[in-house]
Amino acid sequence: MSDRGTPLRARLAAALVHATPDWSAVVASRLMGAAARMRLPAPVGRAAVGAYARYFDVNLRDVDPLMLEDGFACFDEFFTRPLRRGARSIDRSATTVVSPCDGELRDVAPVTGDTEVVAKGHAFSVGELVADEALAREFIGGTALTIYLHPRDYHRVHSPCDALAHRVVHVPGRLLPVTAASARREPRLFALNERMIHVLETGHGPVAVVMVAAFGVGHMTCSYQRFDPHPRELQVRDCDPPARLSKGDELGMFHLGSTVILLAGPGLHGTEPALPTPVRLGQPLLEERGAGGRRS
Repeated sequence: MSDRGTPLRARLAAALVHATPDWSAVVASRLMGAAARMRLPAPVGRAAVGAYARYFDVNLRDVDPLMLEDGFACFDEFFTRPLRRGARSIDRSATTVVSPCDGELRDVAPVTGDTEVVAKGHAFSVGELVADEALAREFIGGTALTIYLHPRDYHRVHSPCDALAHRVVHVPGRLLPVTAASARREPRLFALNERMIHVLETGHGPVAVVMVAAFGVGHMTCSYQRFDPHPRELQVRDCDPPARLSKGDELGMFHLGSTVILLAGPGLHGTEPALPTPVRLGQPLLEERGAGGRRS
């Protein structure tokens, strides 16, 4: 696979991180996260947020004006900012599964009989991705959608449908950059990087929302279960009772950003959009088979 069209700085960054020991990428990412959480004097914070917003073209109209006026105590507070009320419209049809986040939809790929997913630049086992071979088999014949979160994006992740969250898993791993250049060097990077897996029971069958960390991600947090944000070993939390979630309820957030993989079973299907394409939280991505014309 050629690197043509990939910026030179992205290729060099990917090569540098891949060439360094795993522990150094983790340490560097943790230090970046710690720096993002440092309390800043109000003028410094406003200047930092303003510079970041201008450089990455952040849409500040999505932010509560009072929050912008009051300022952010640290950069992480800005990065994990909530949306203002009404900034996103959640499709409420009972037949749809919506985007769990803002971002760029990069791949829509089938889950094959051996639970492999082969997409543009990526090839990985769903069993390895979710750290559970039995769960992975429930997605055979279903779909894997990959959404990349740009630094300008809103970085909270939400439930794609009404659901019961009965398990959440935090898998420690590498922190490789999630870029096209990195994928060319390591097609399995999604199943190698640190990740948080939200396992959902839904009226559409099994659904999983996988938050994949990357180089520079300070940590990820879950909104309905407490976790060690820097796991050294696999953490599994069975929710007893399960967390009851409505479509659009918050699952967790990235402290700095990365990628979300949405896994759905064979009872759902989607269109074949030209990829990559931007998506927004609440936008329909999948629909029950045979449900066309009976959405409510």
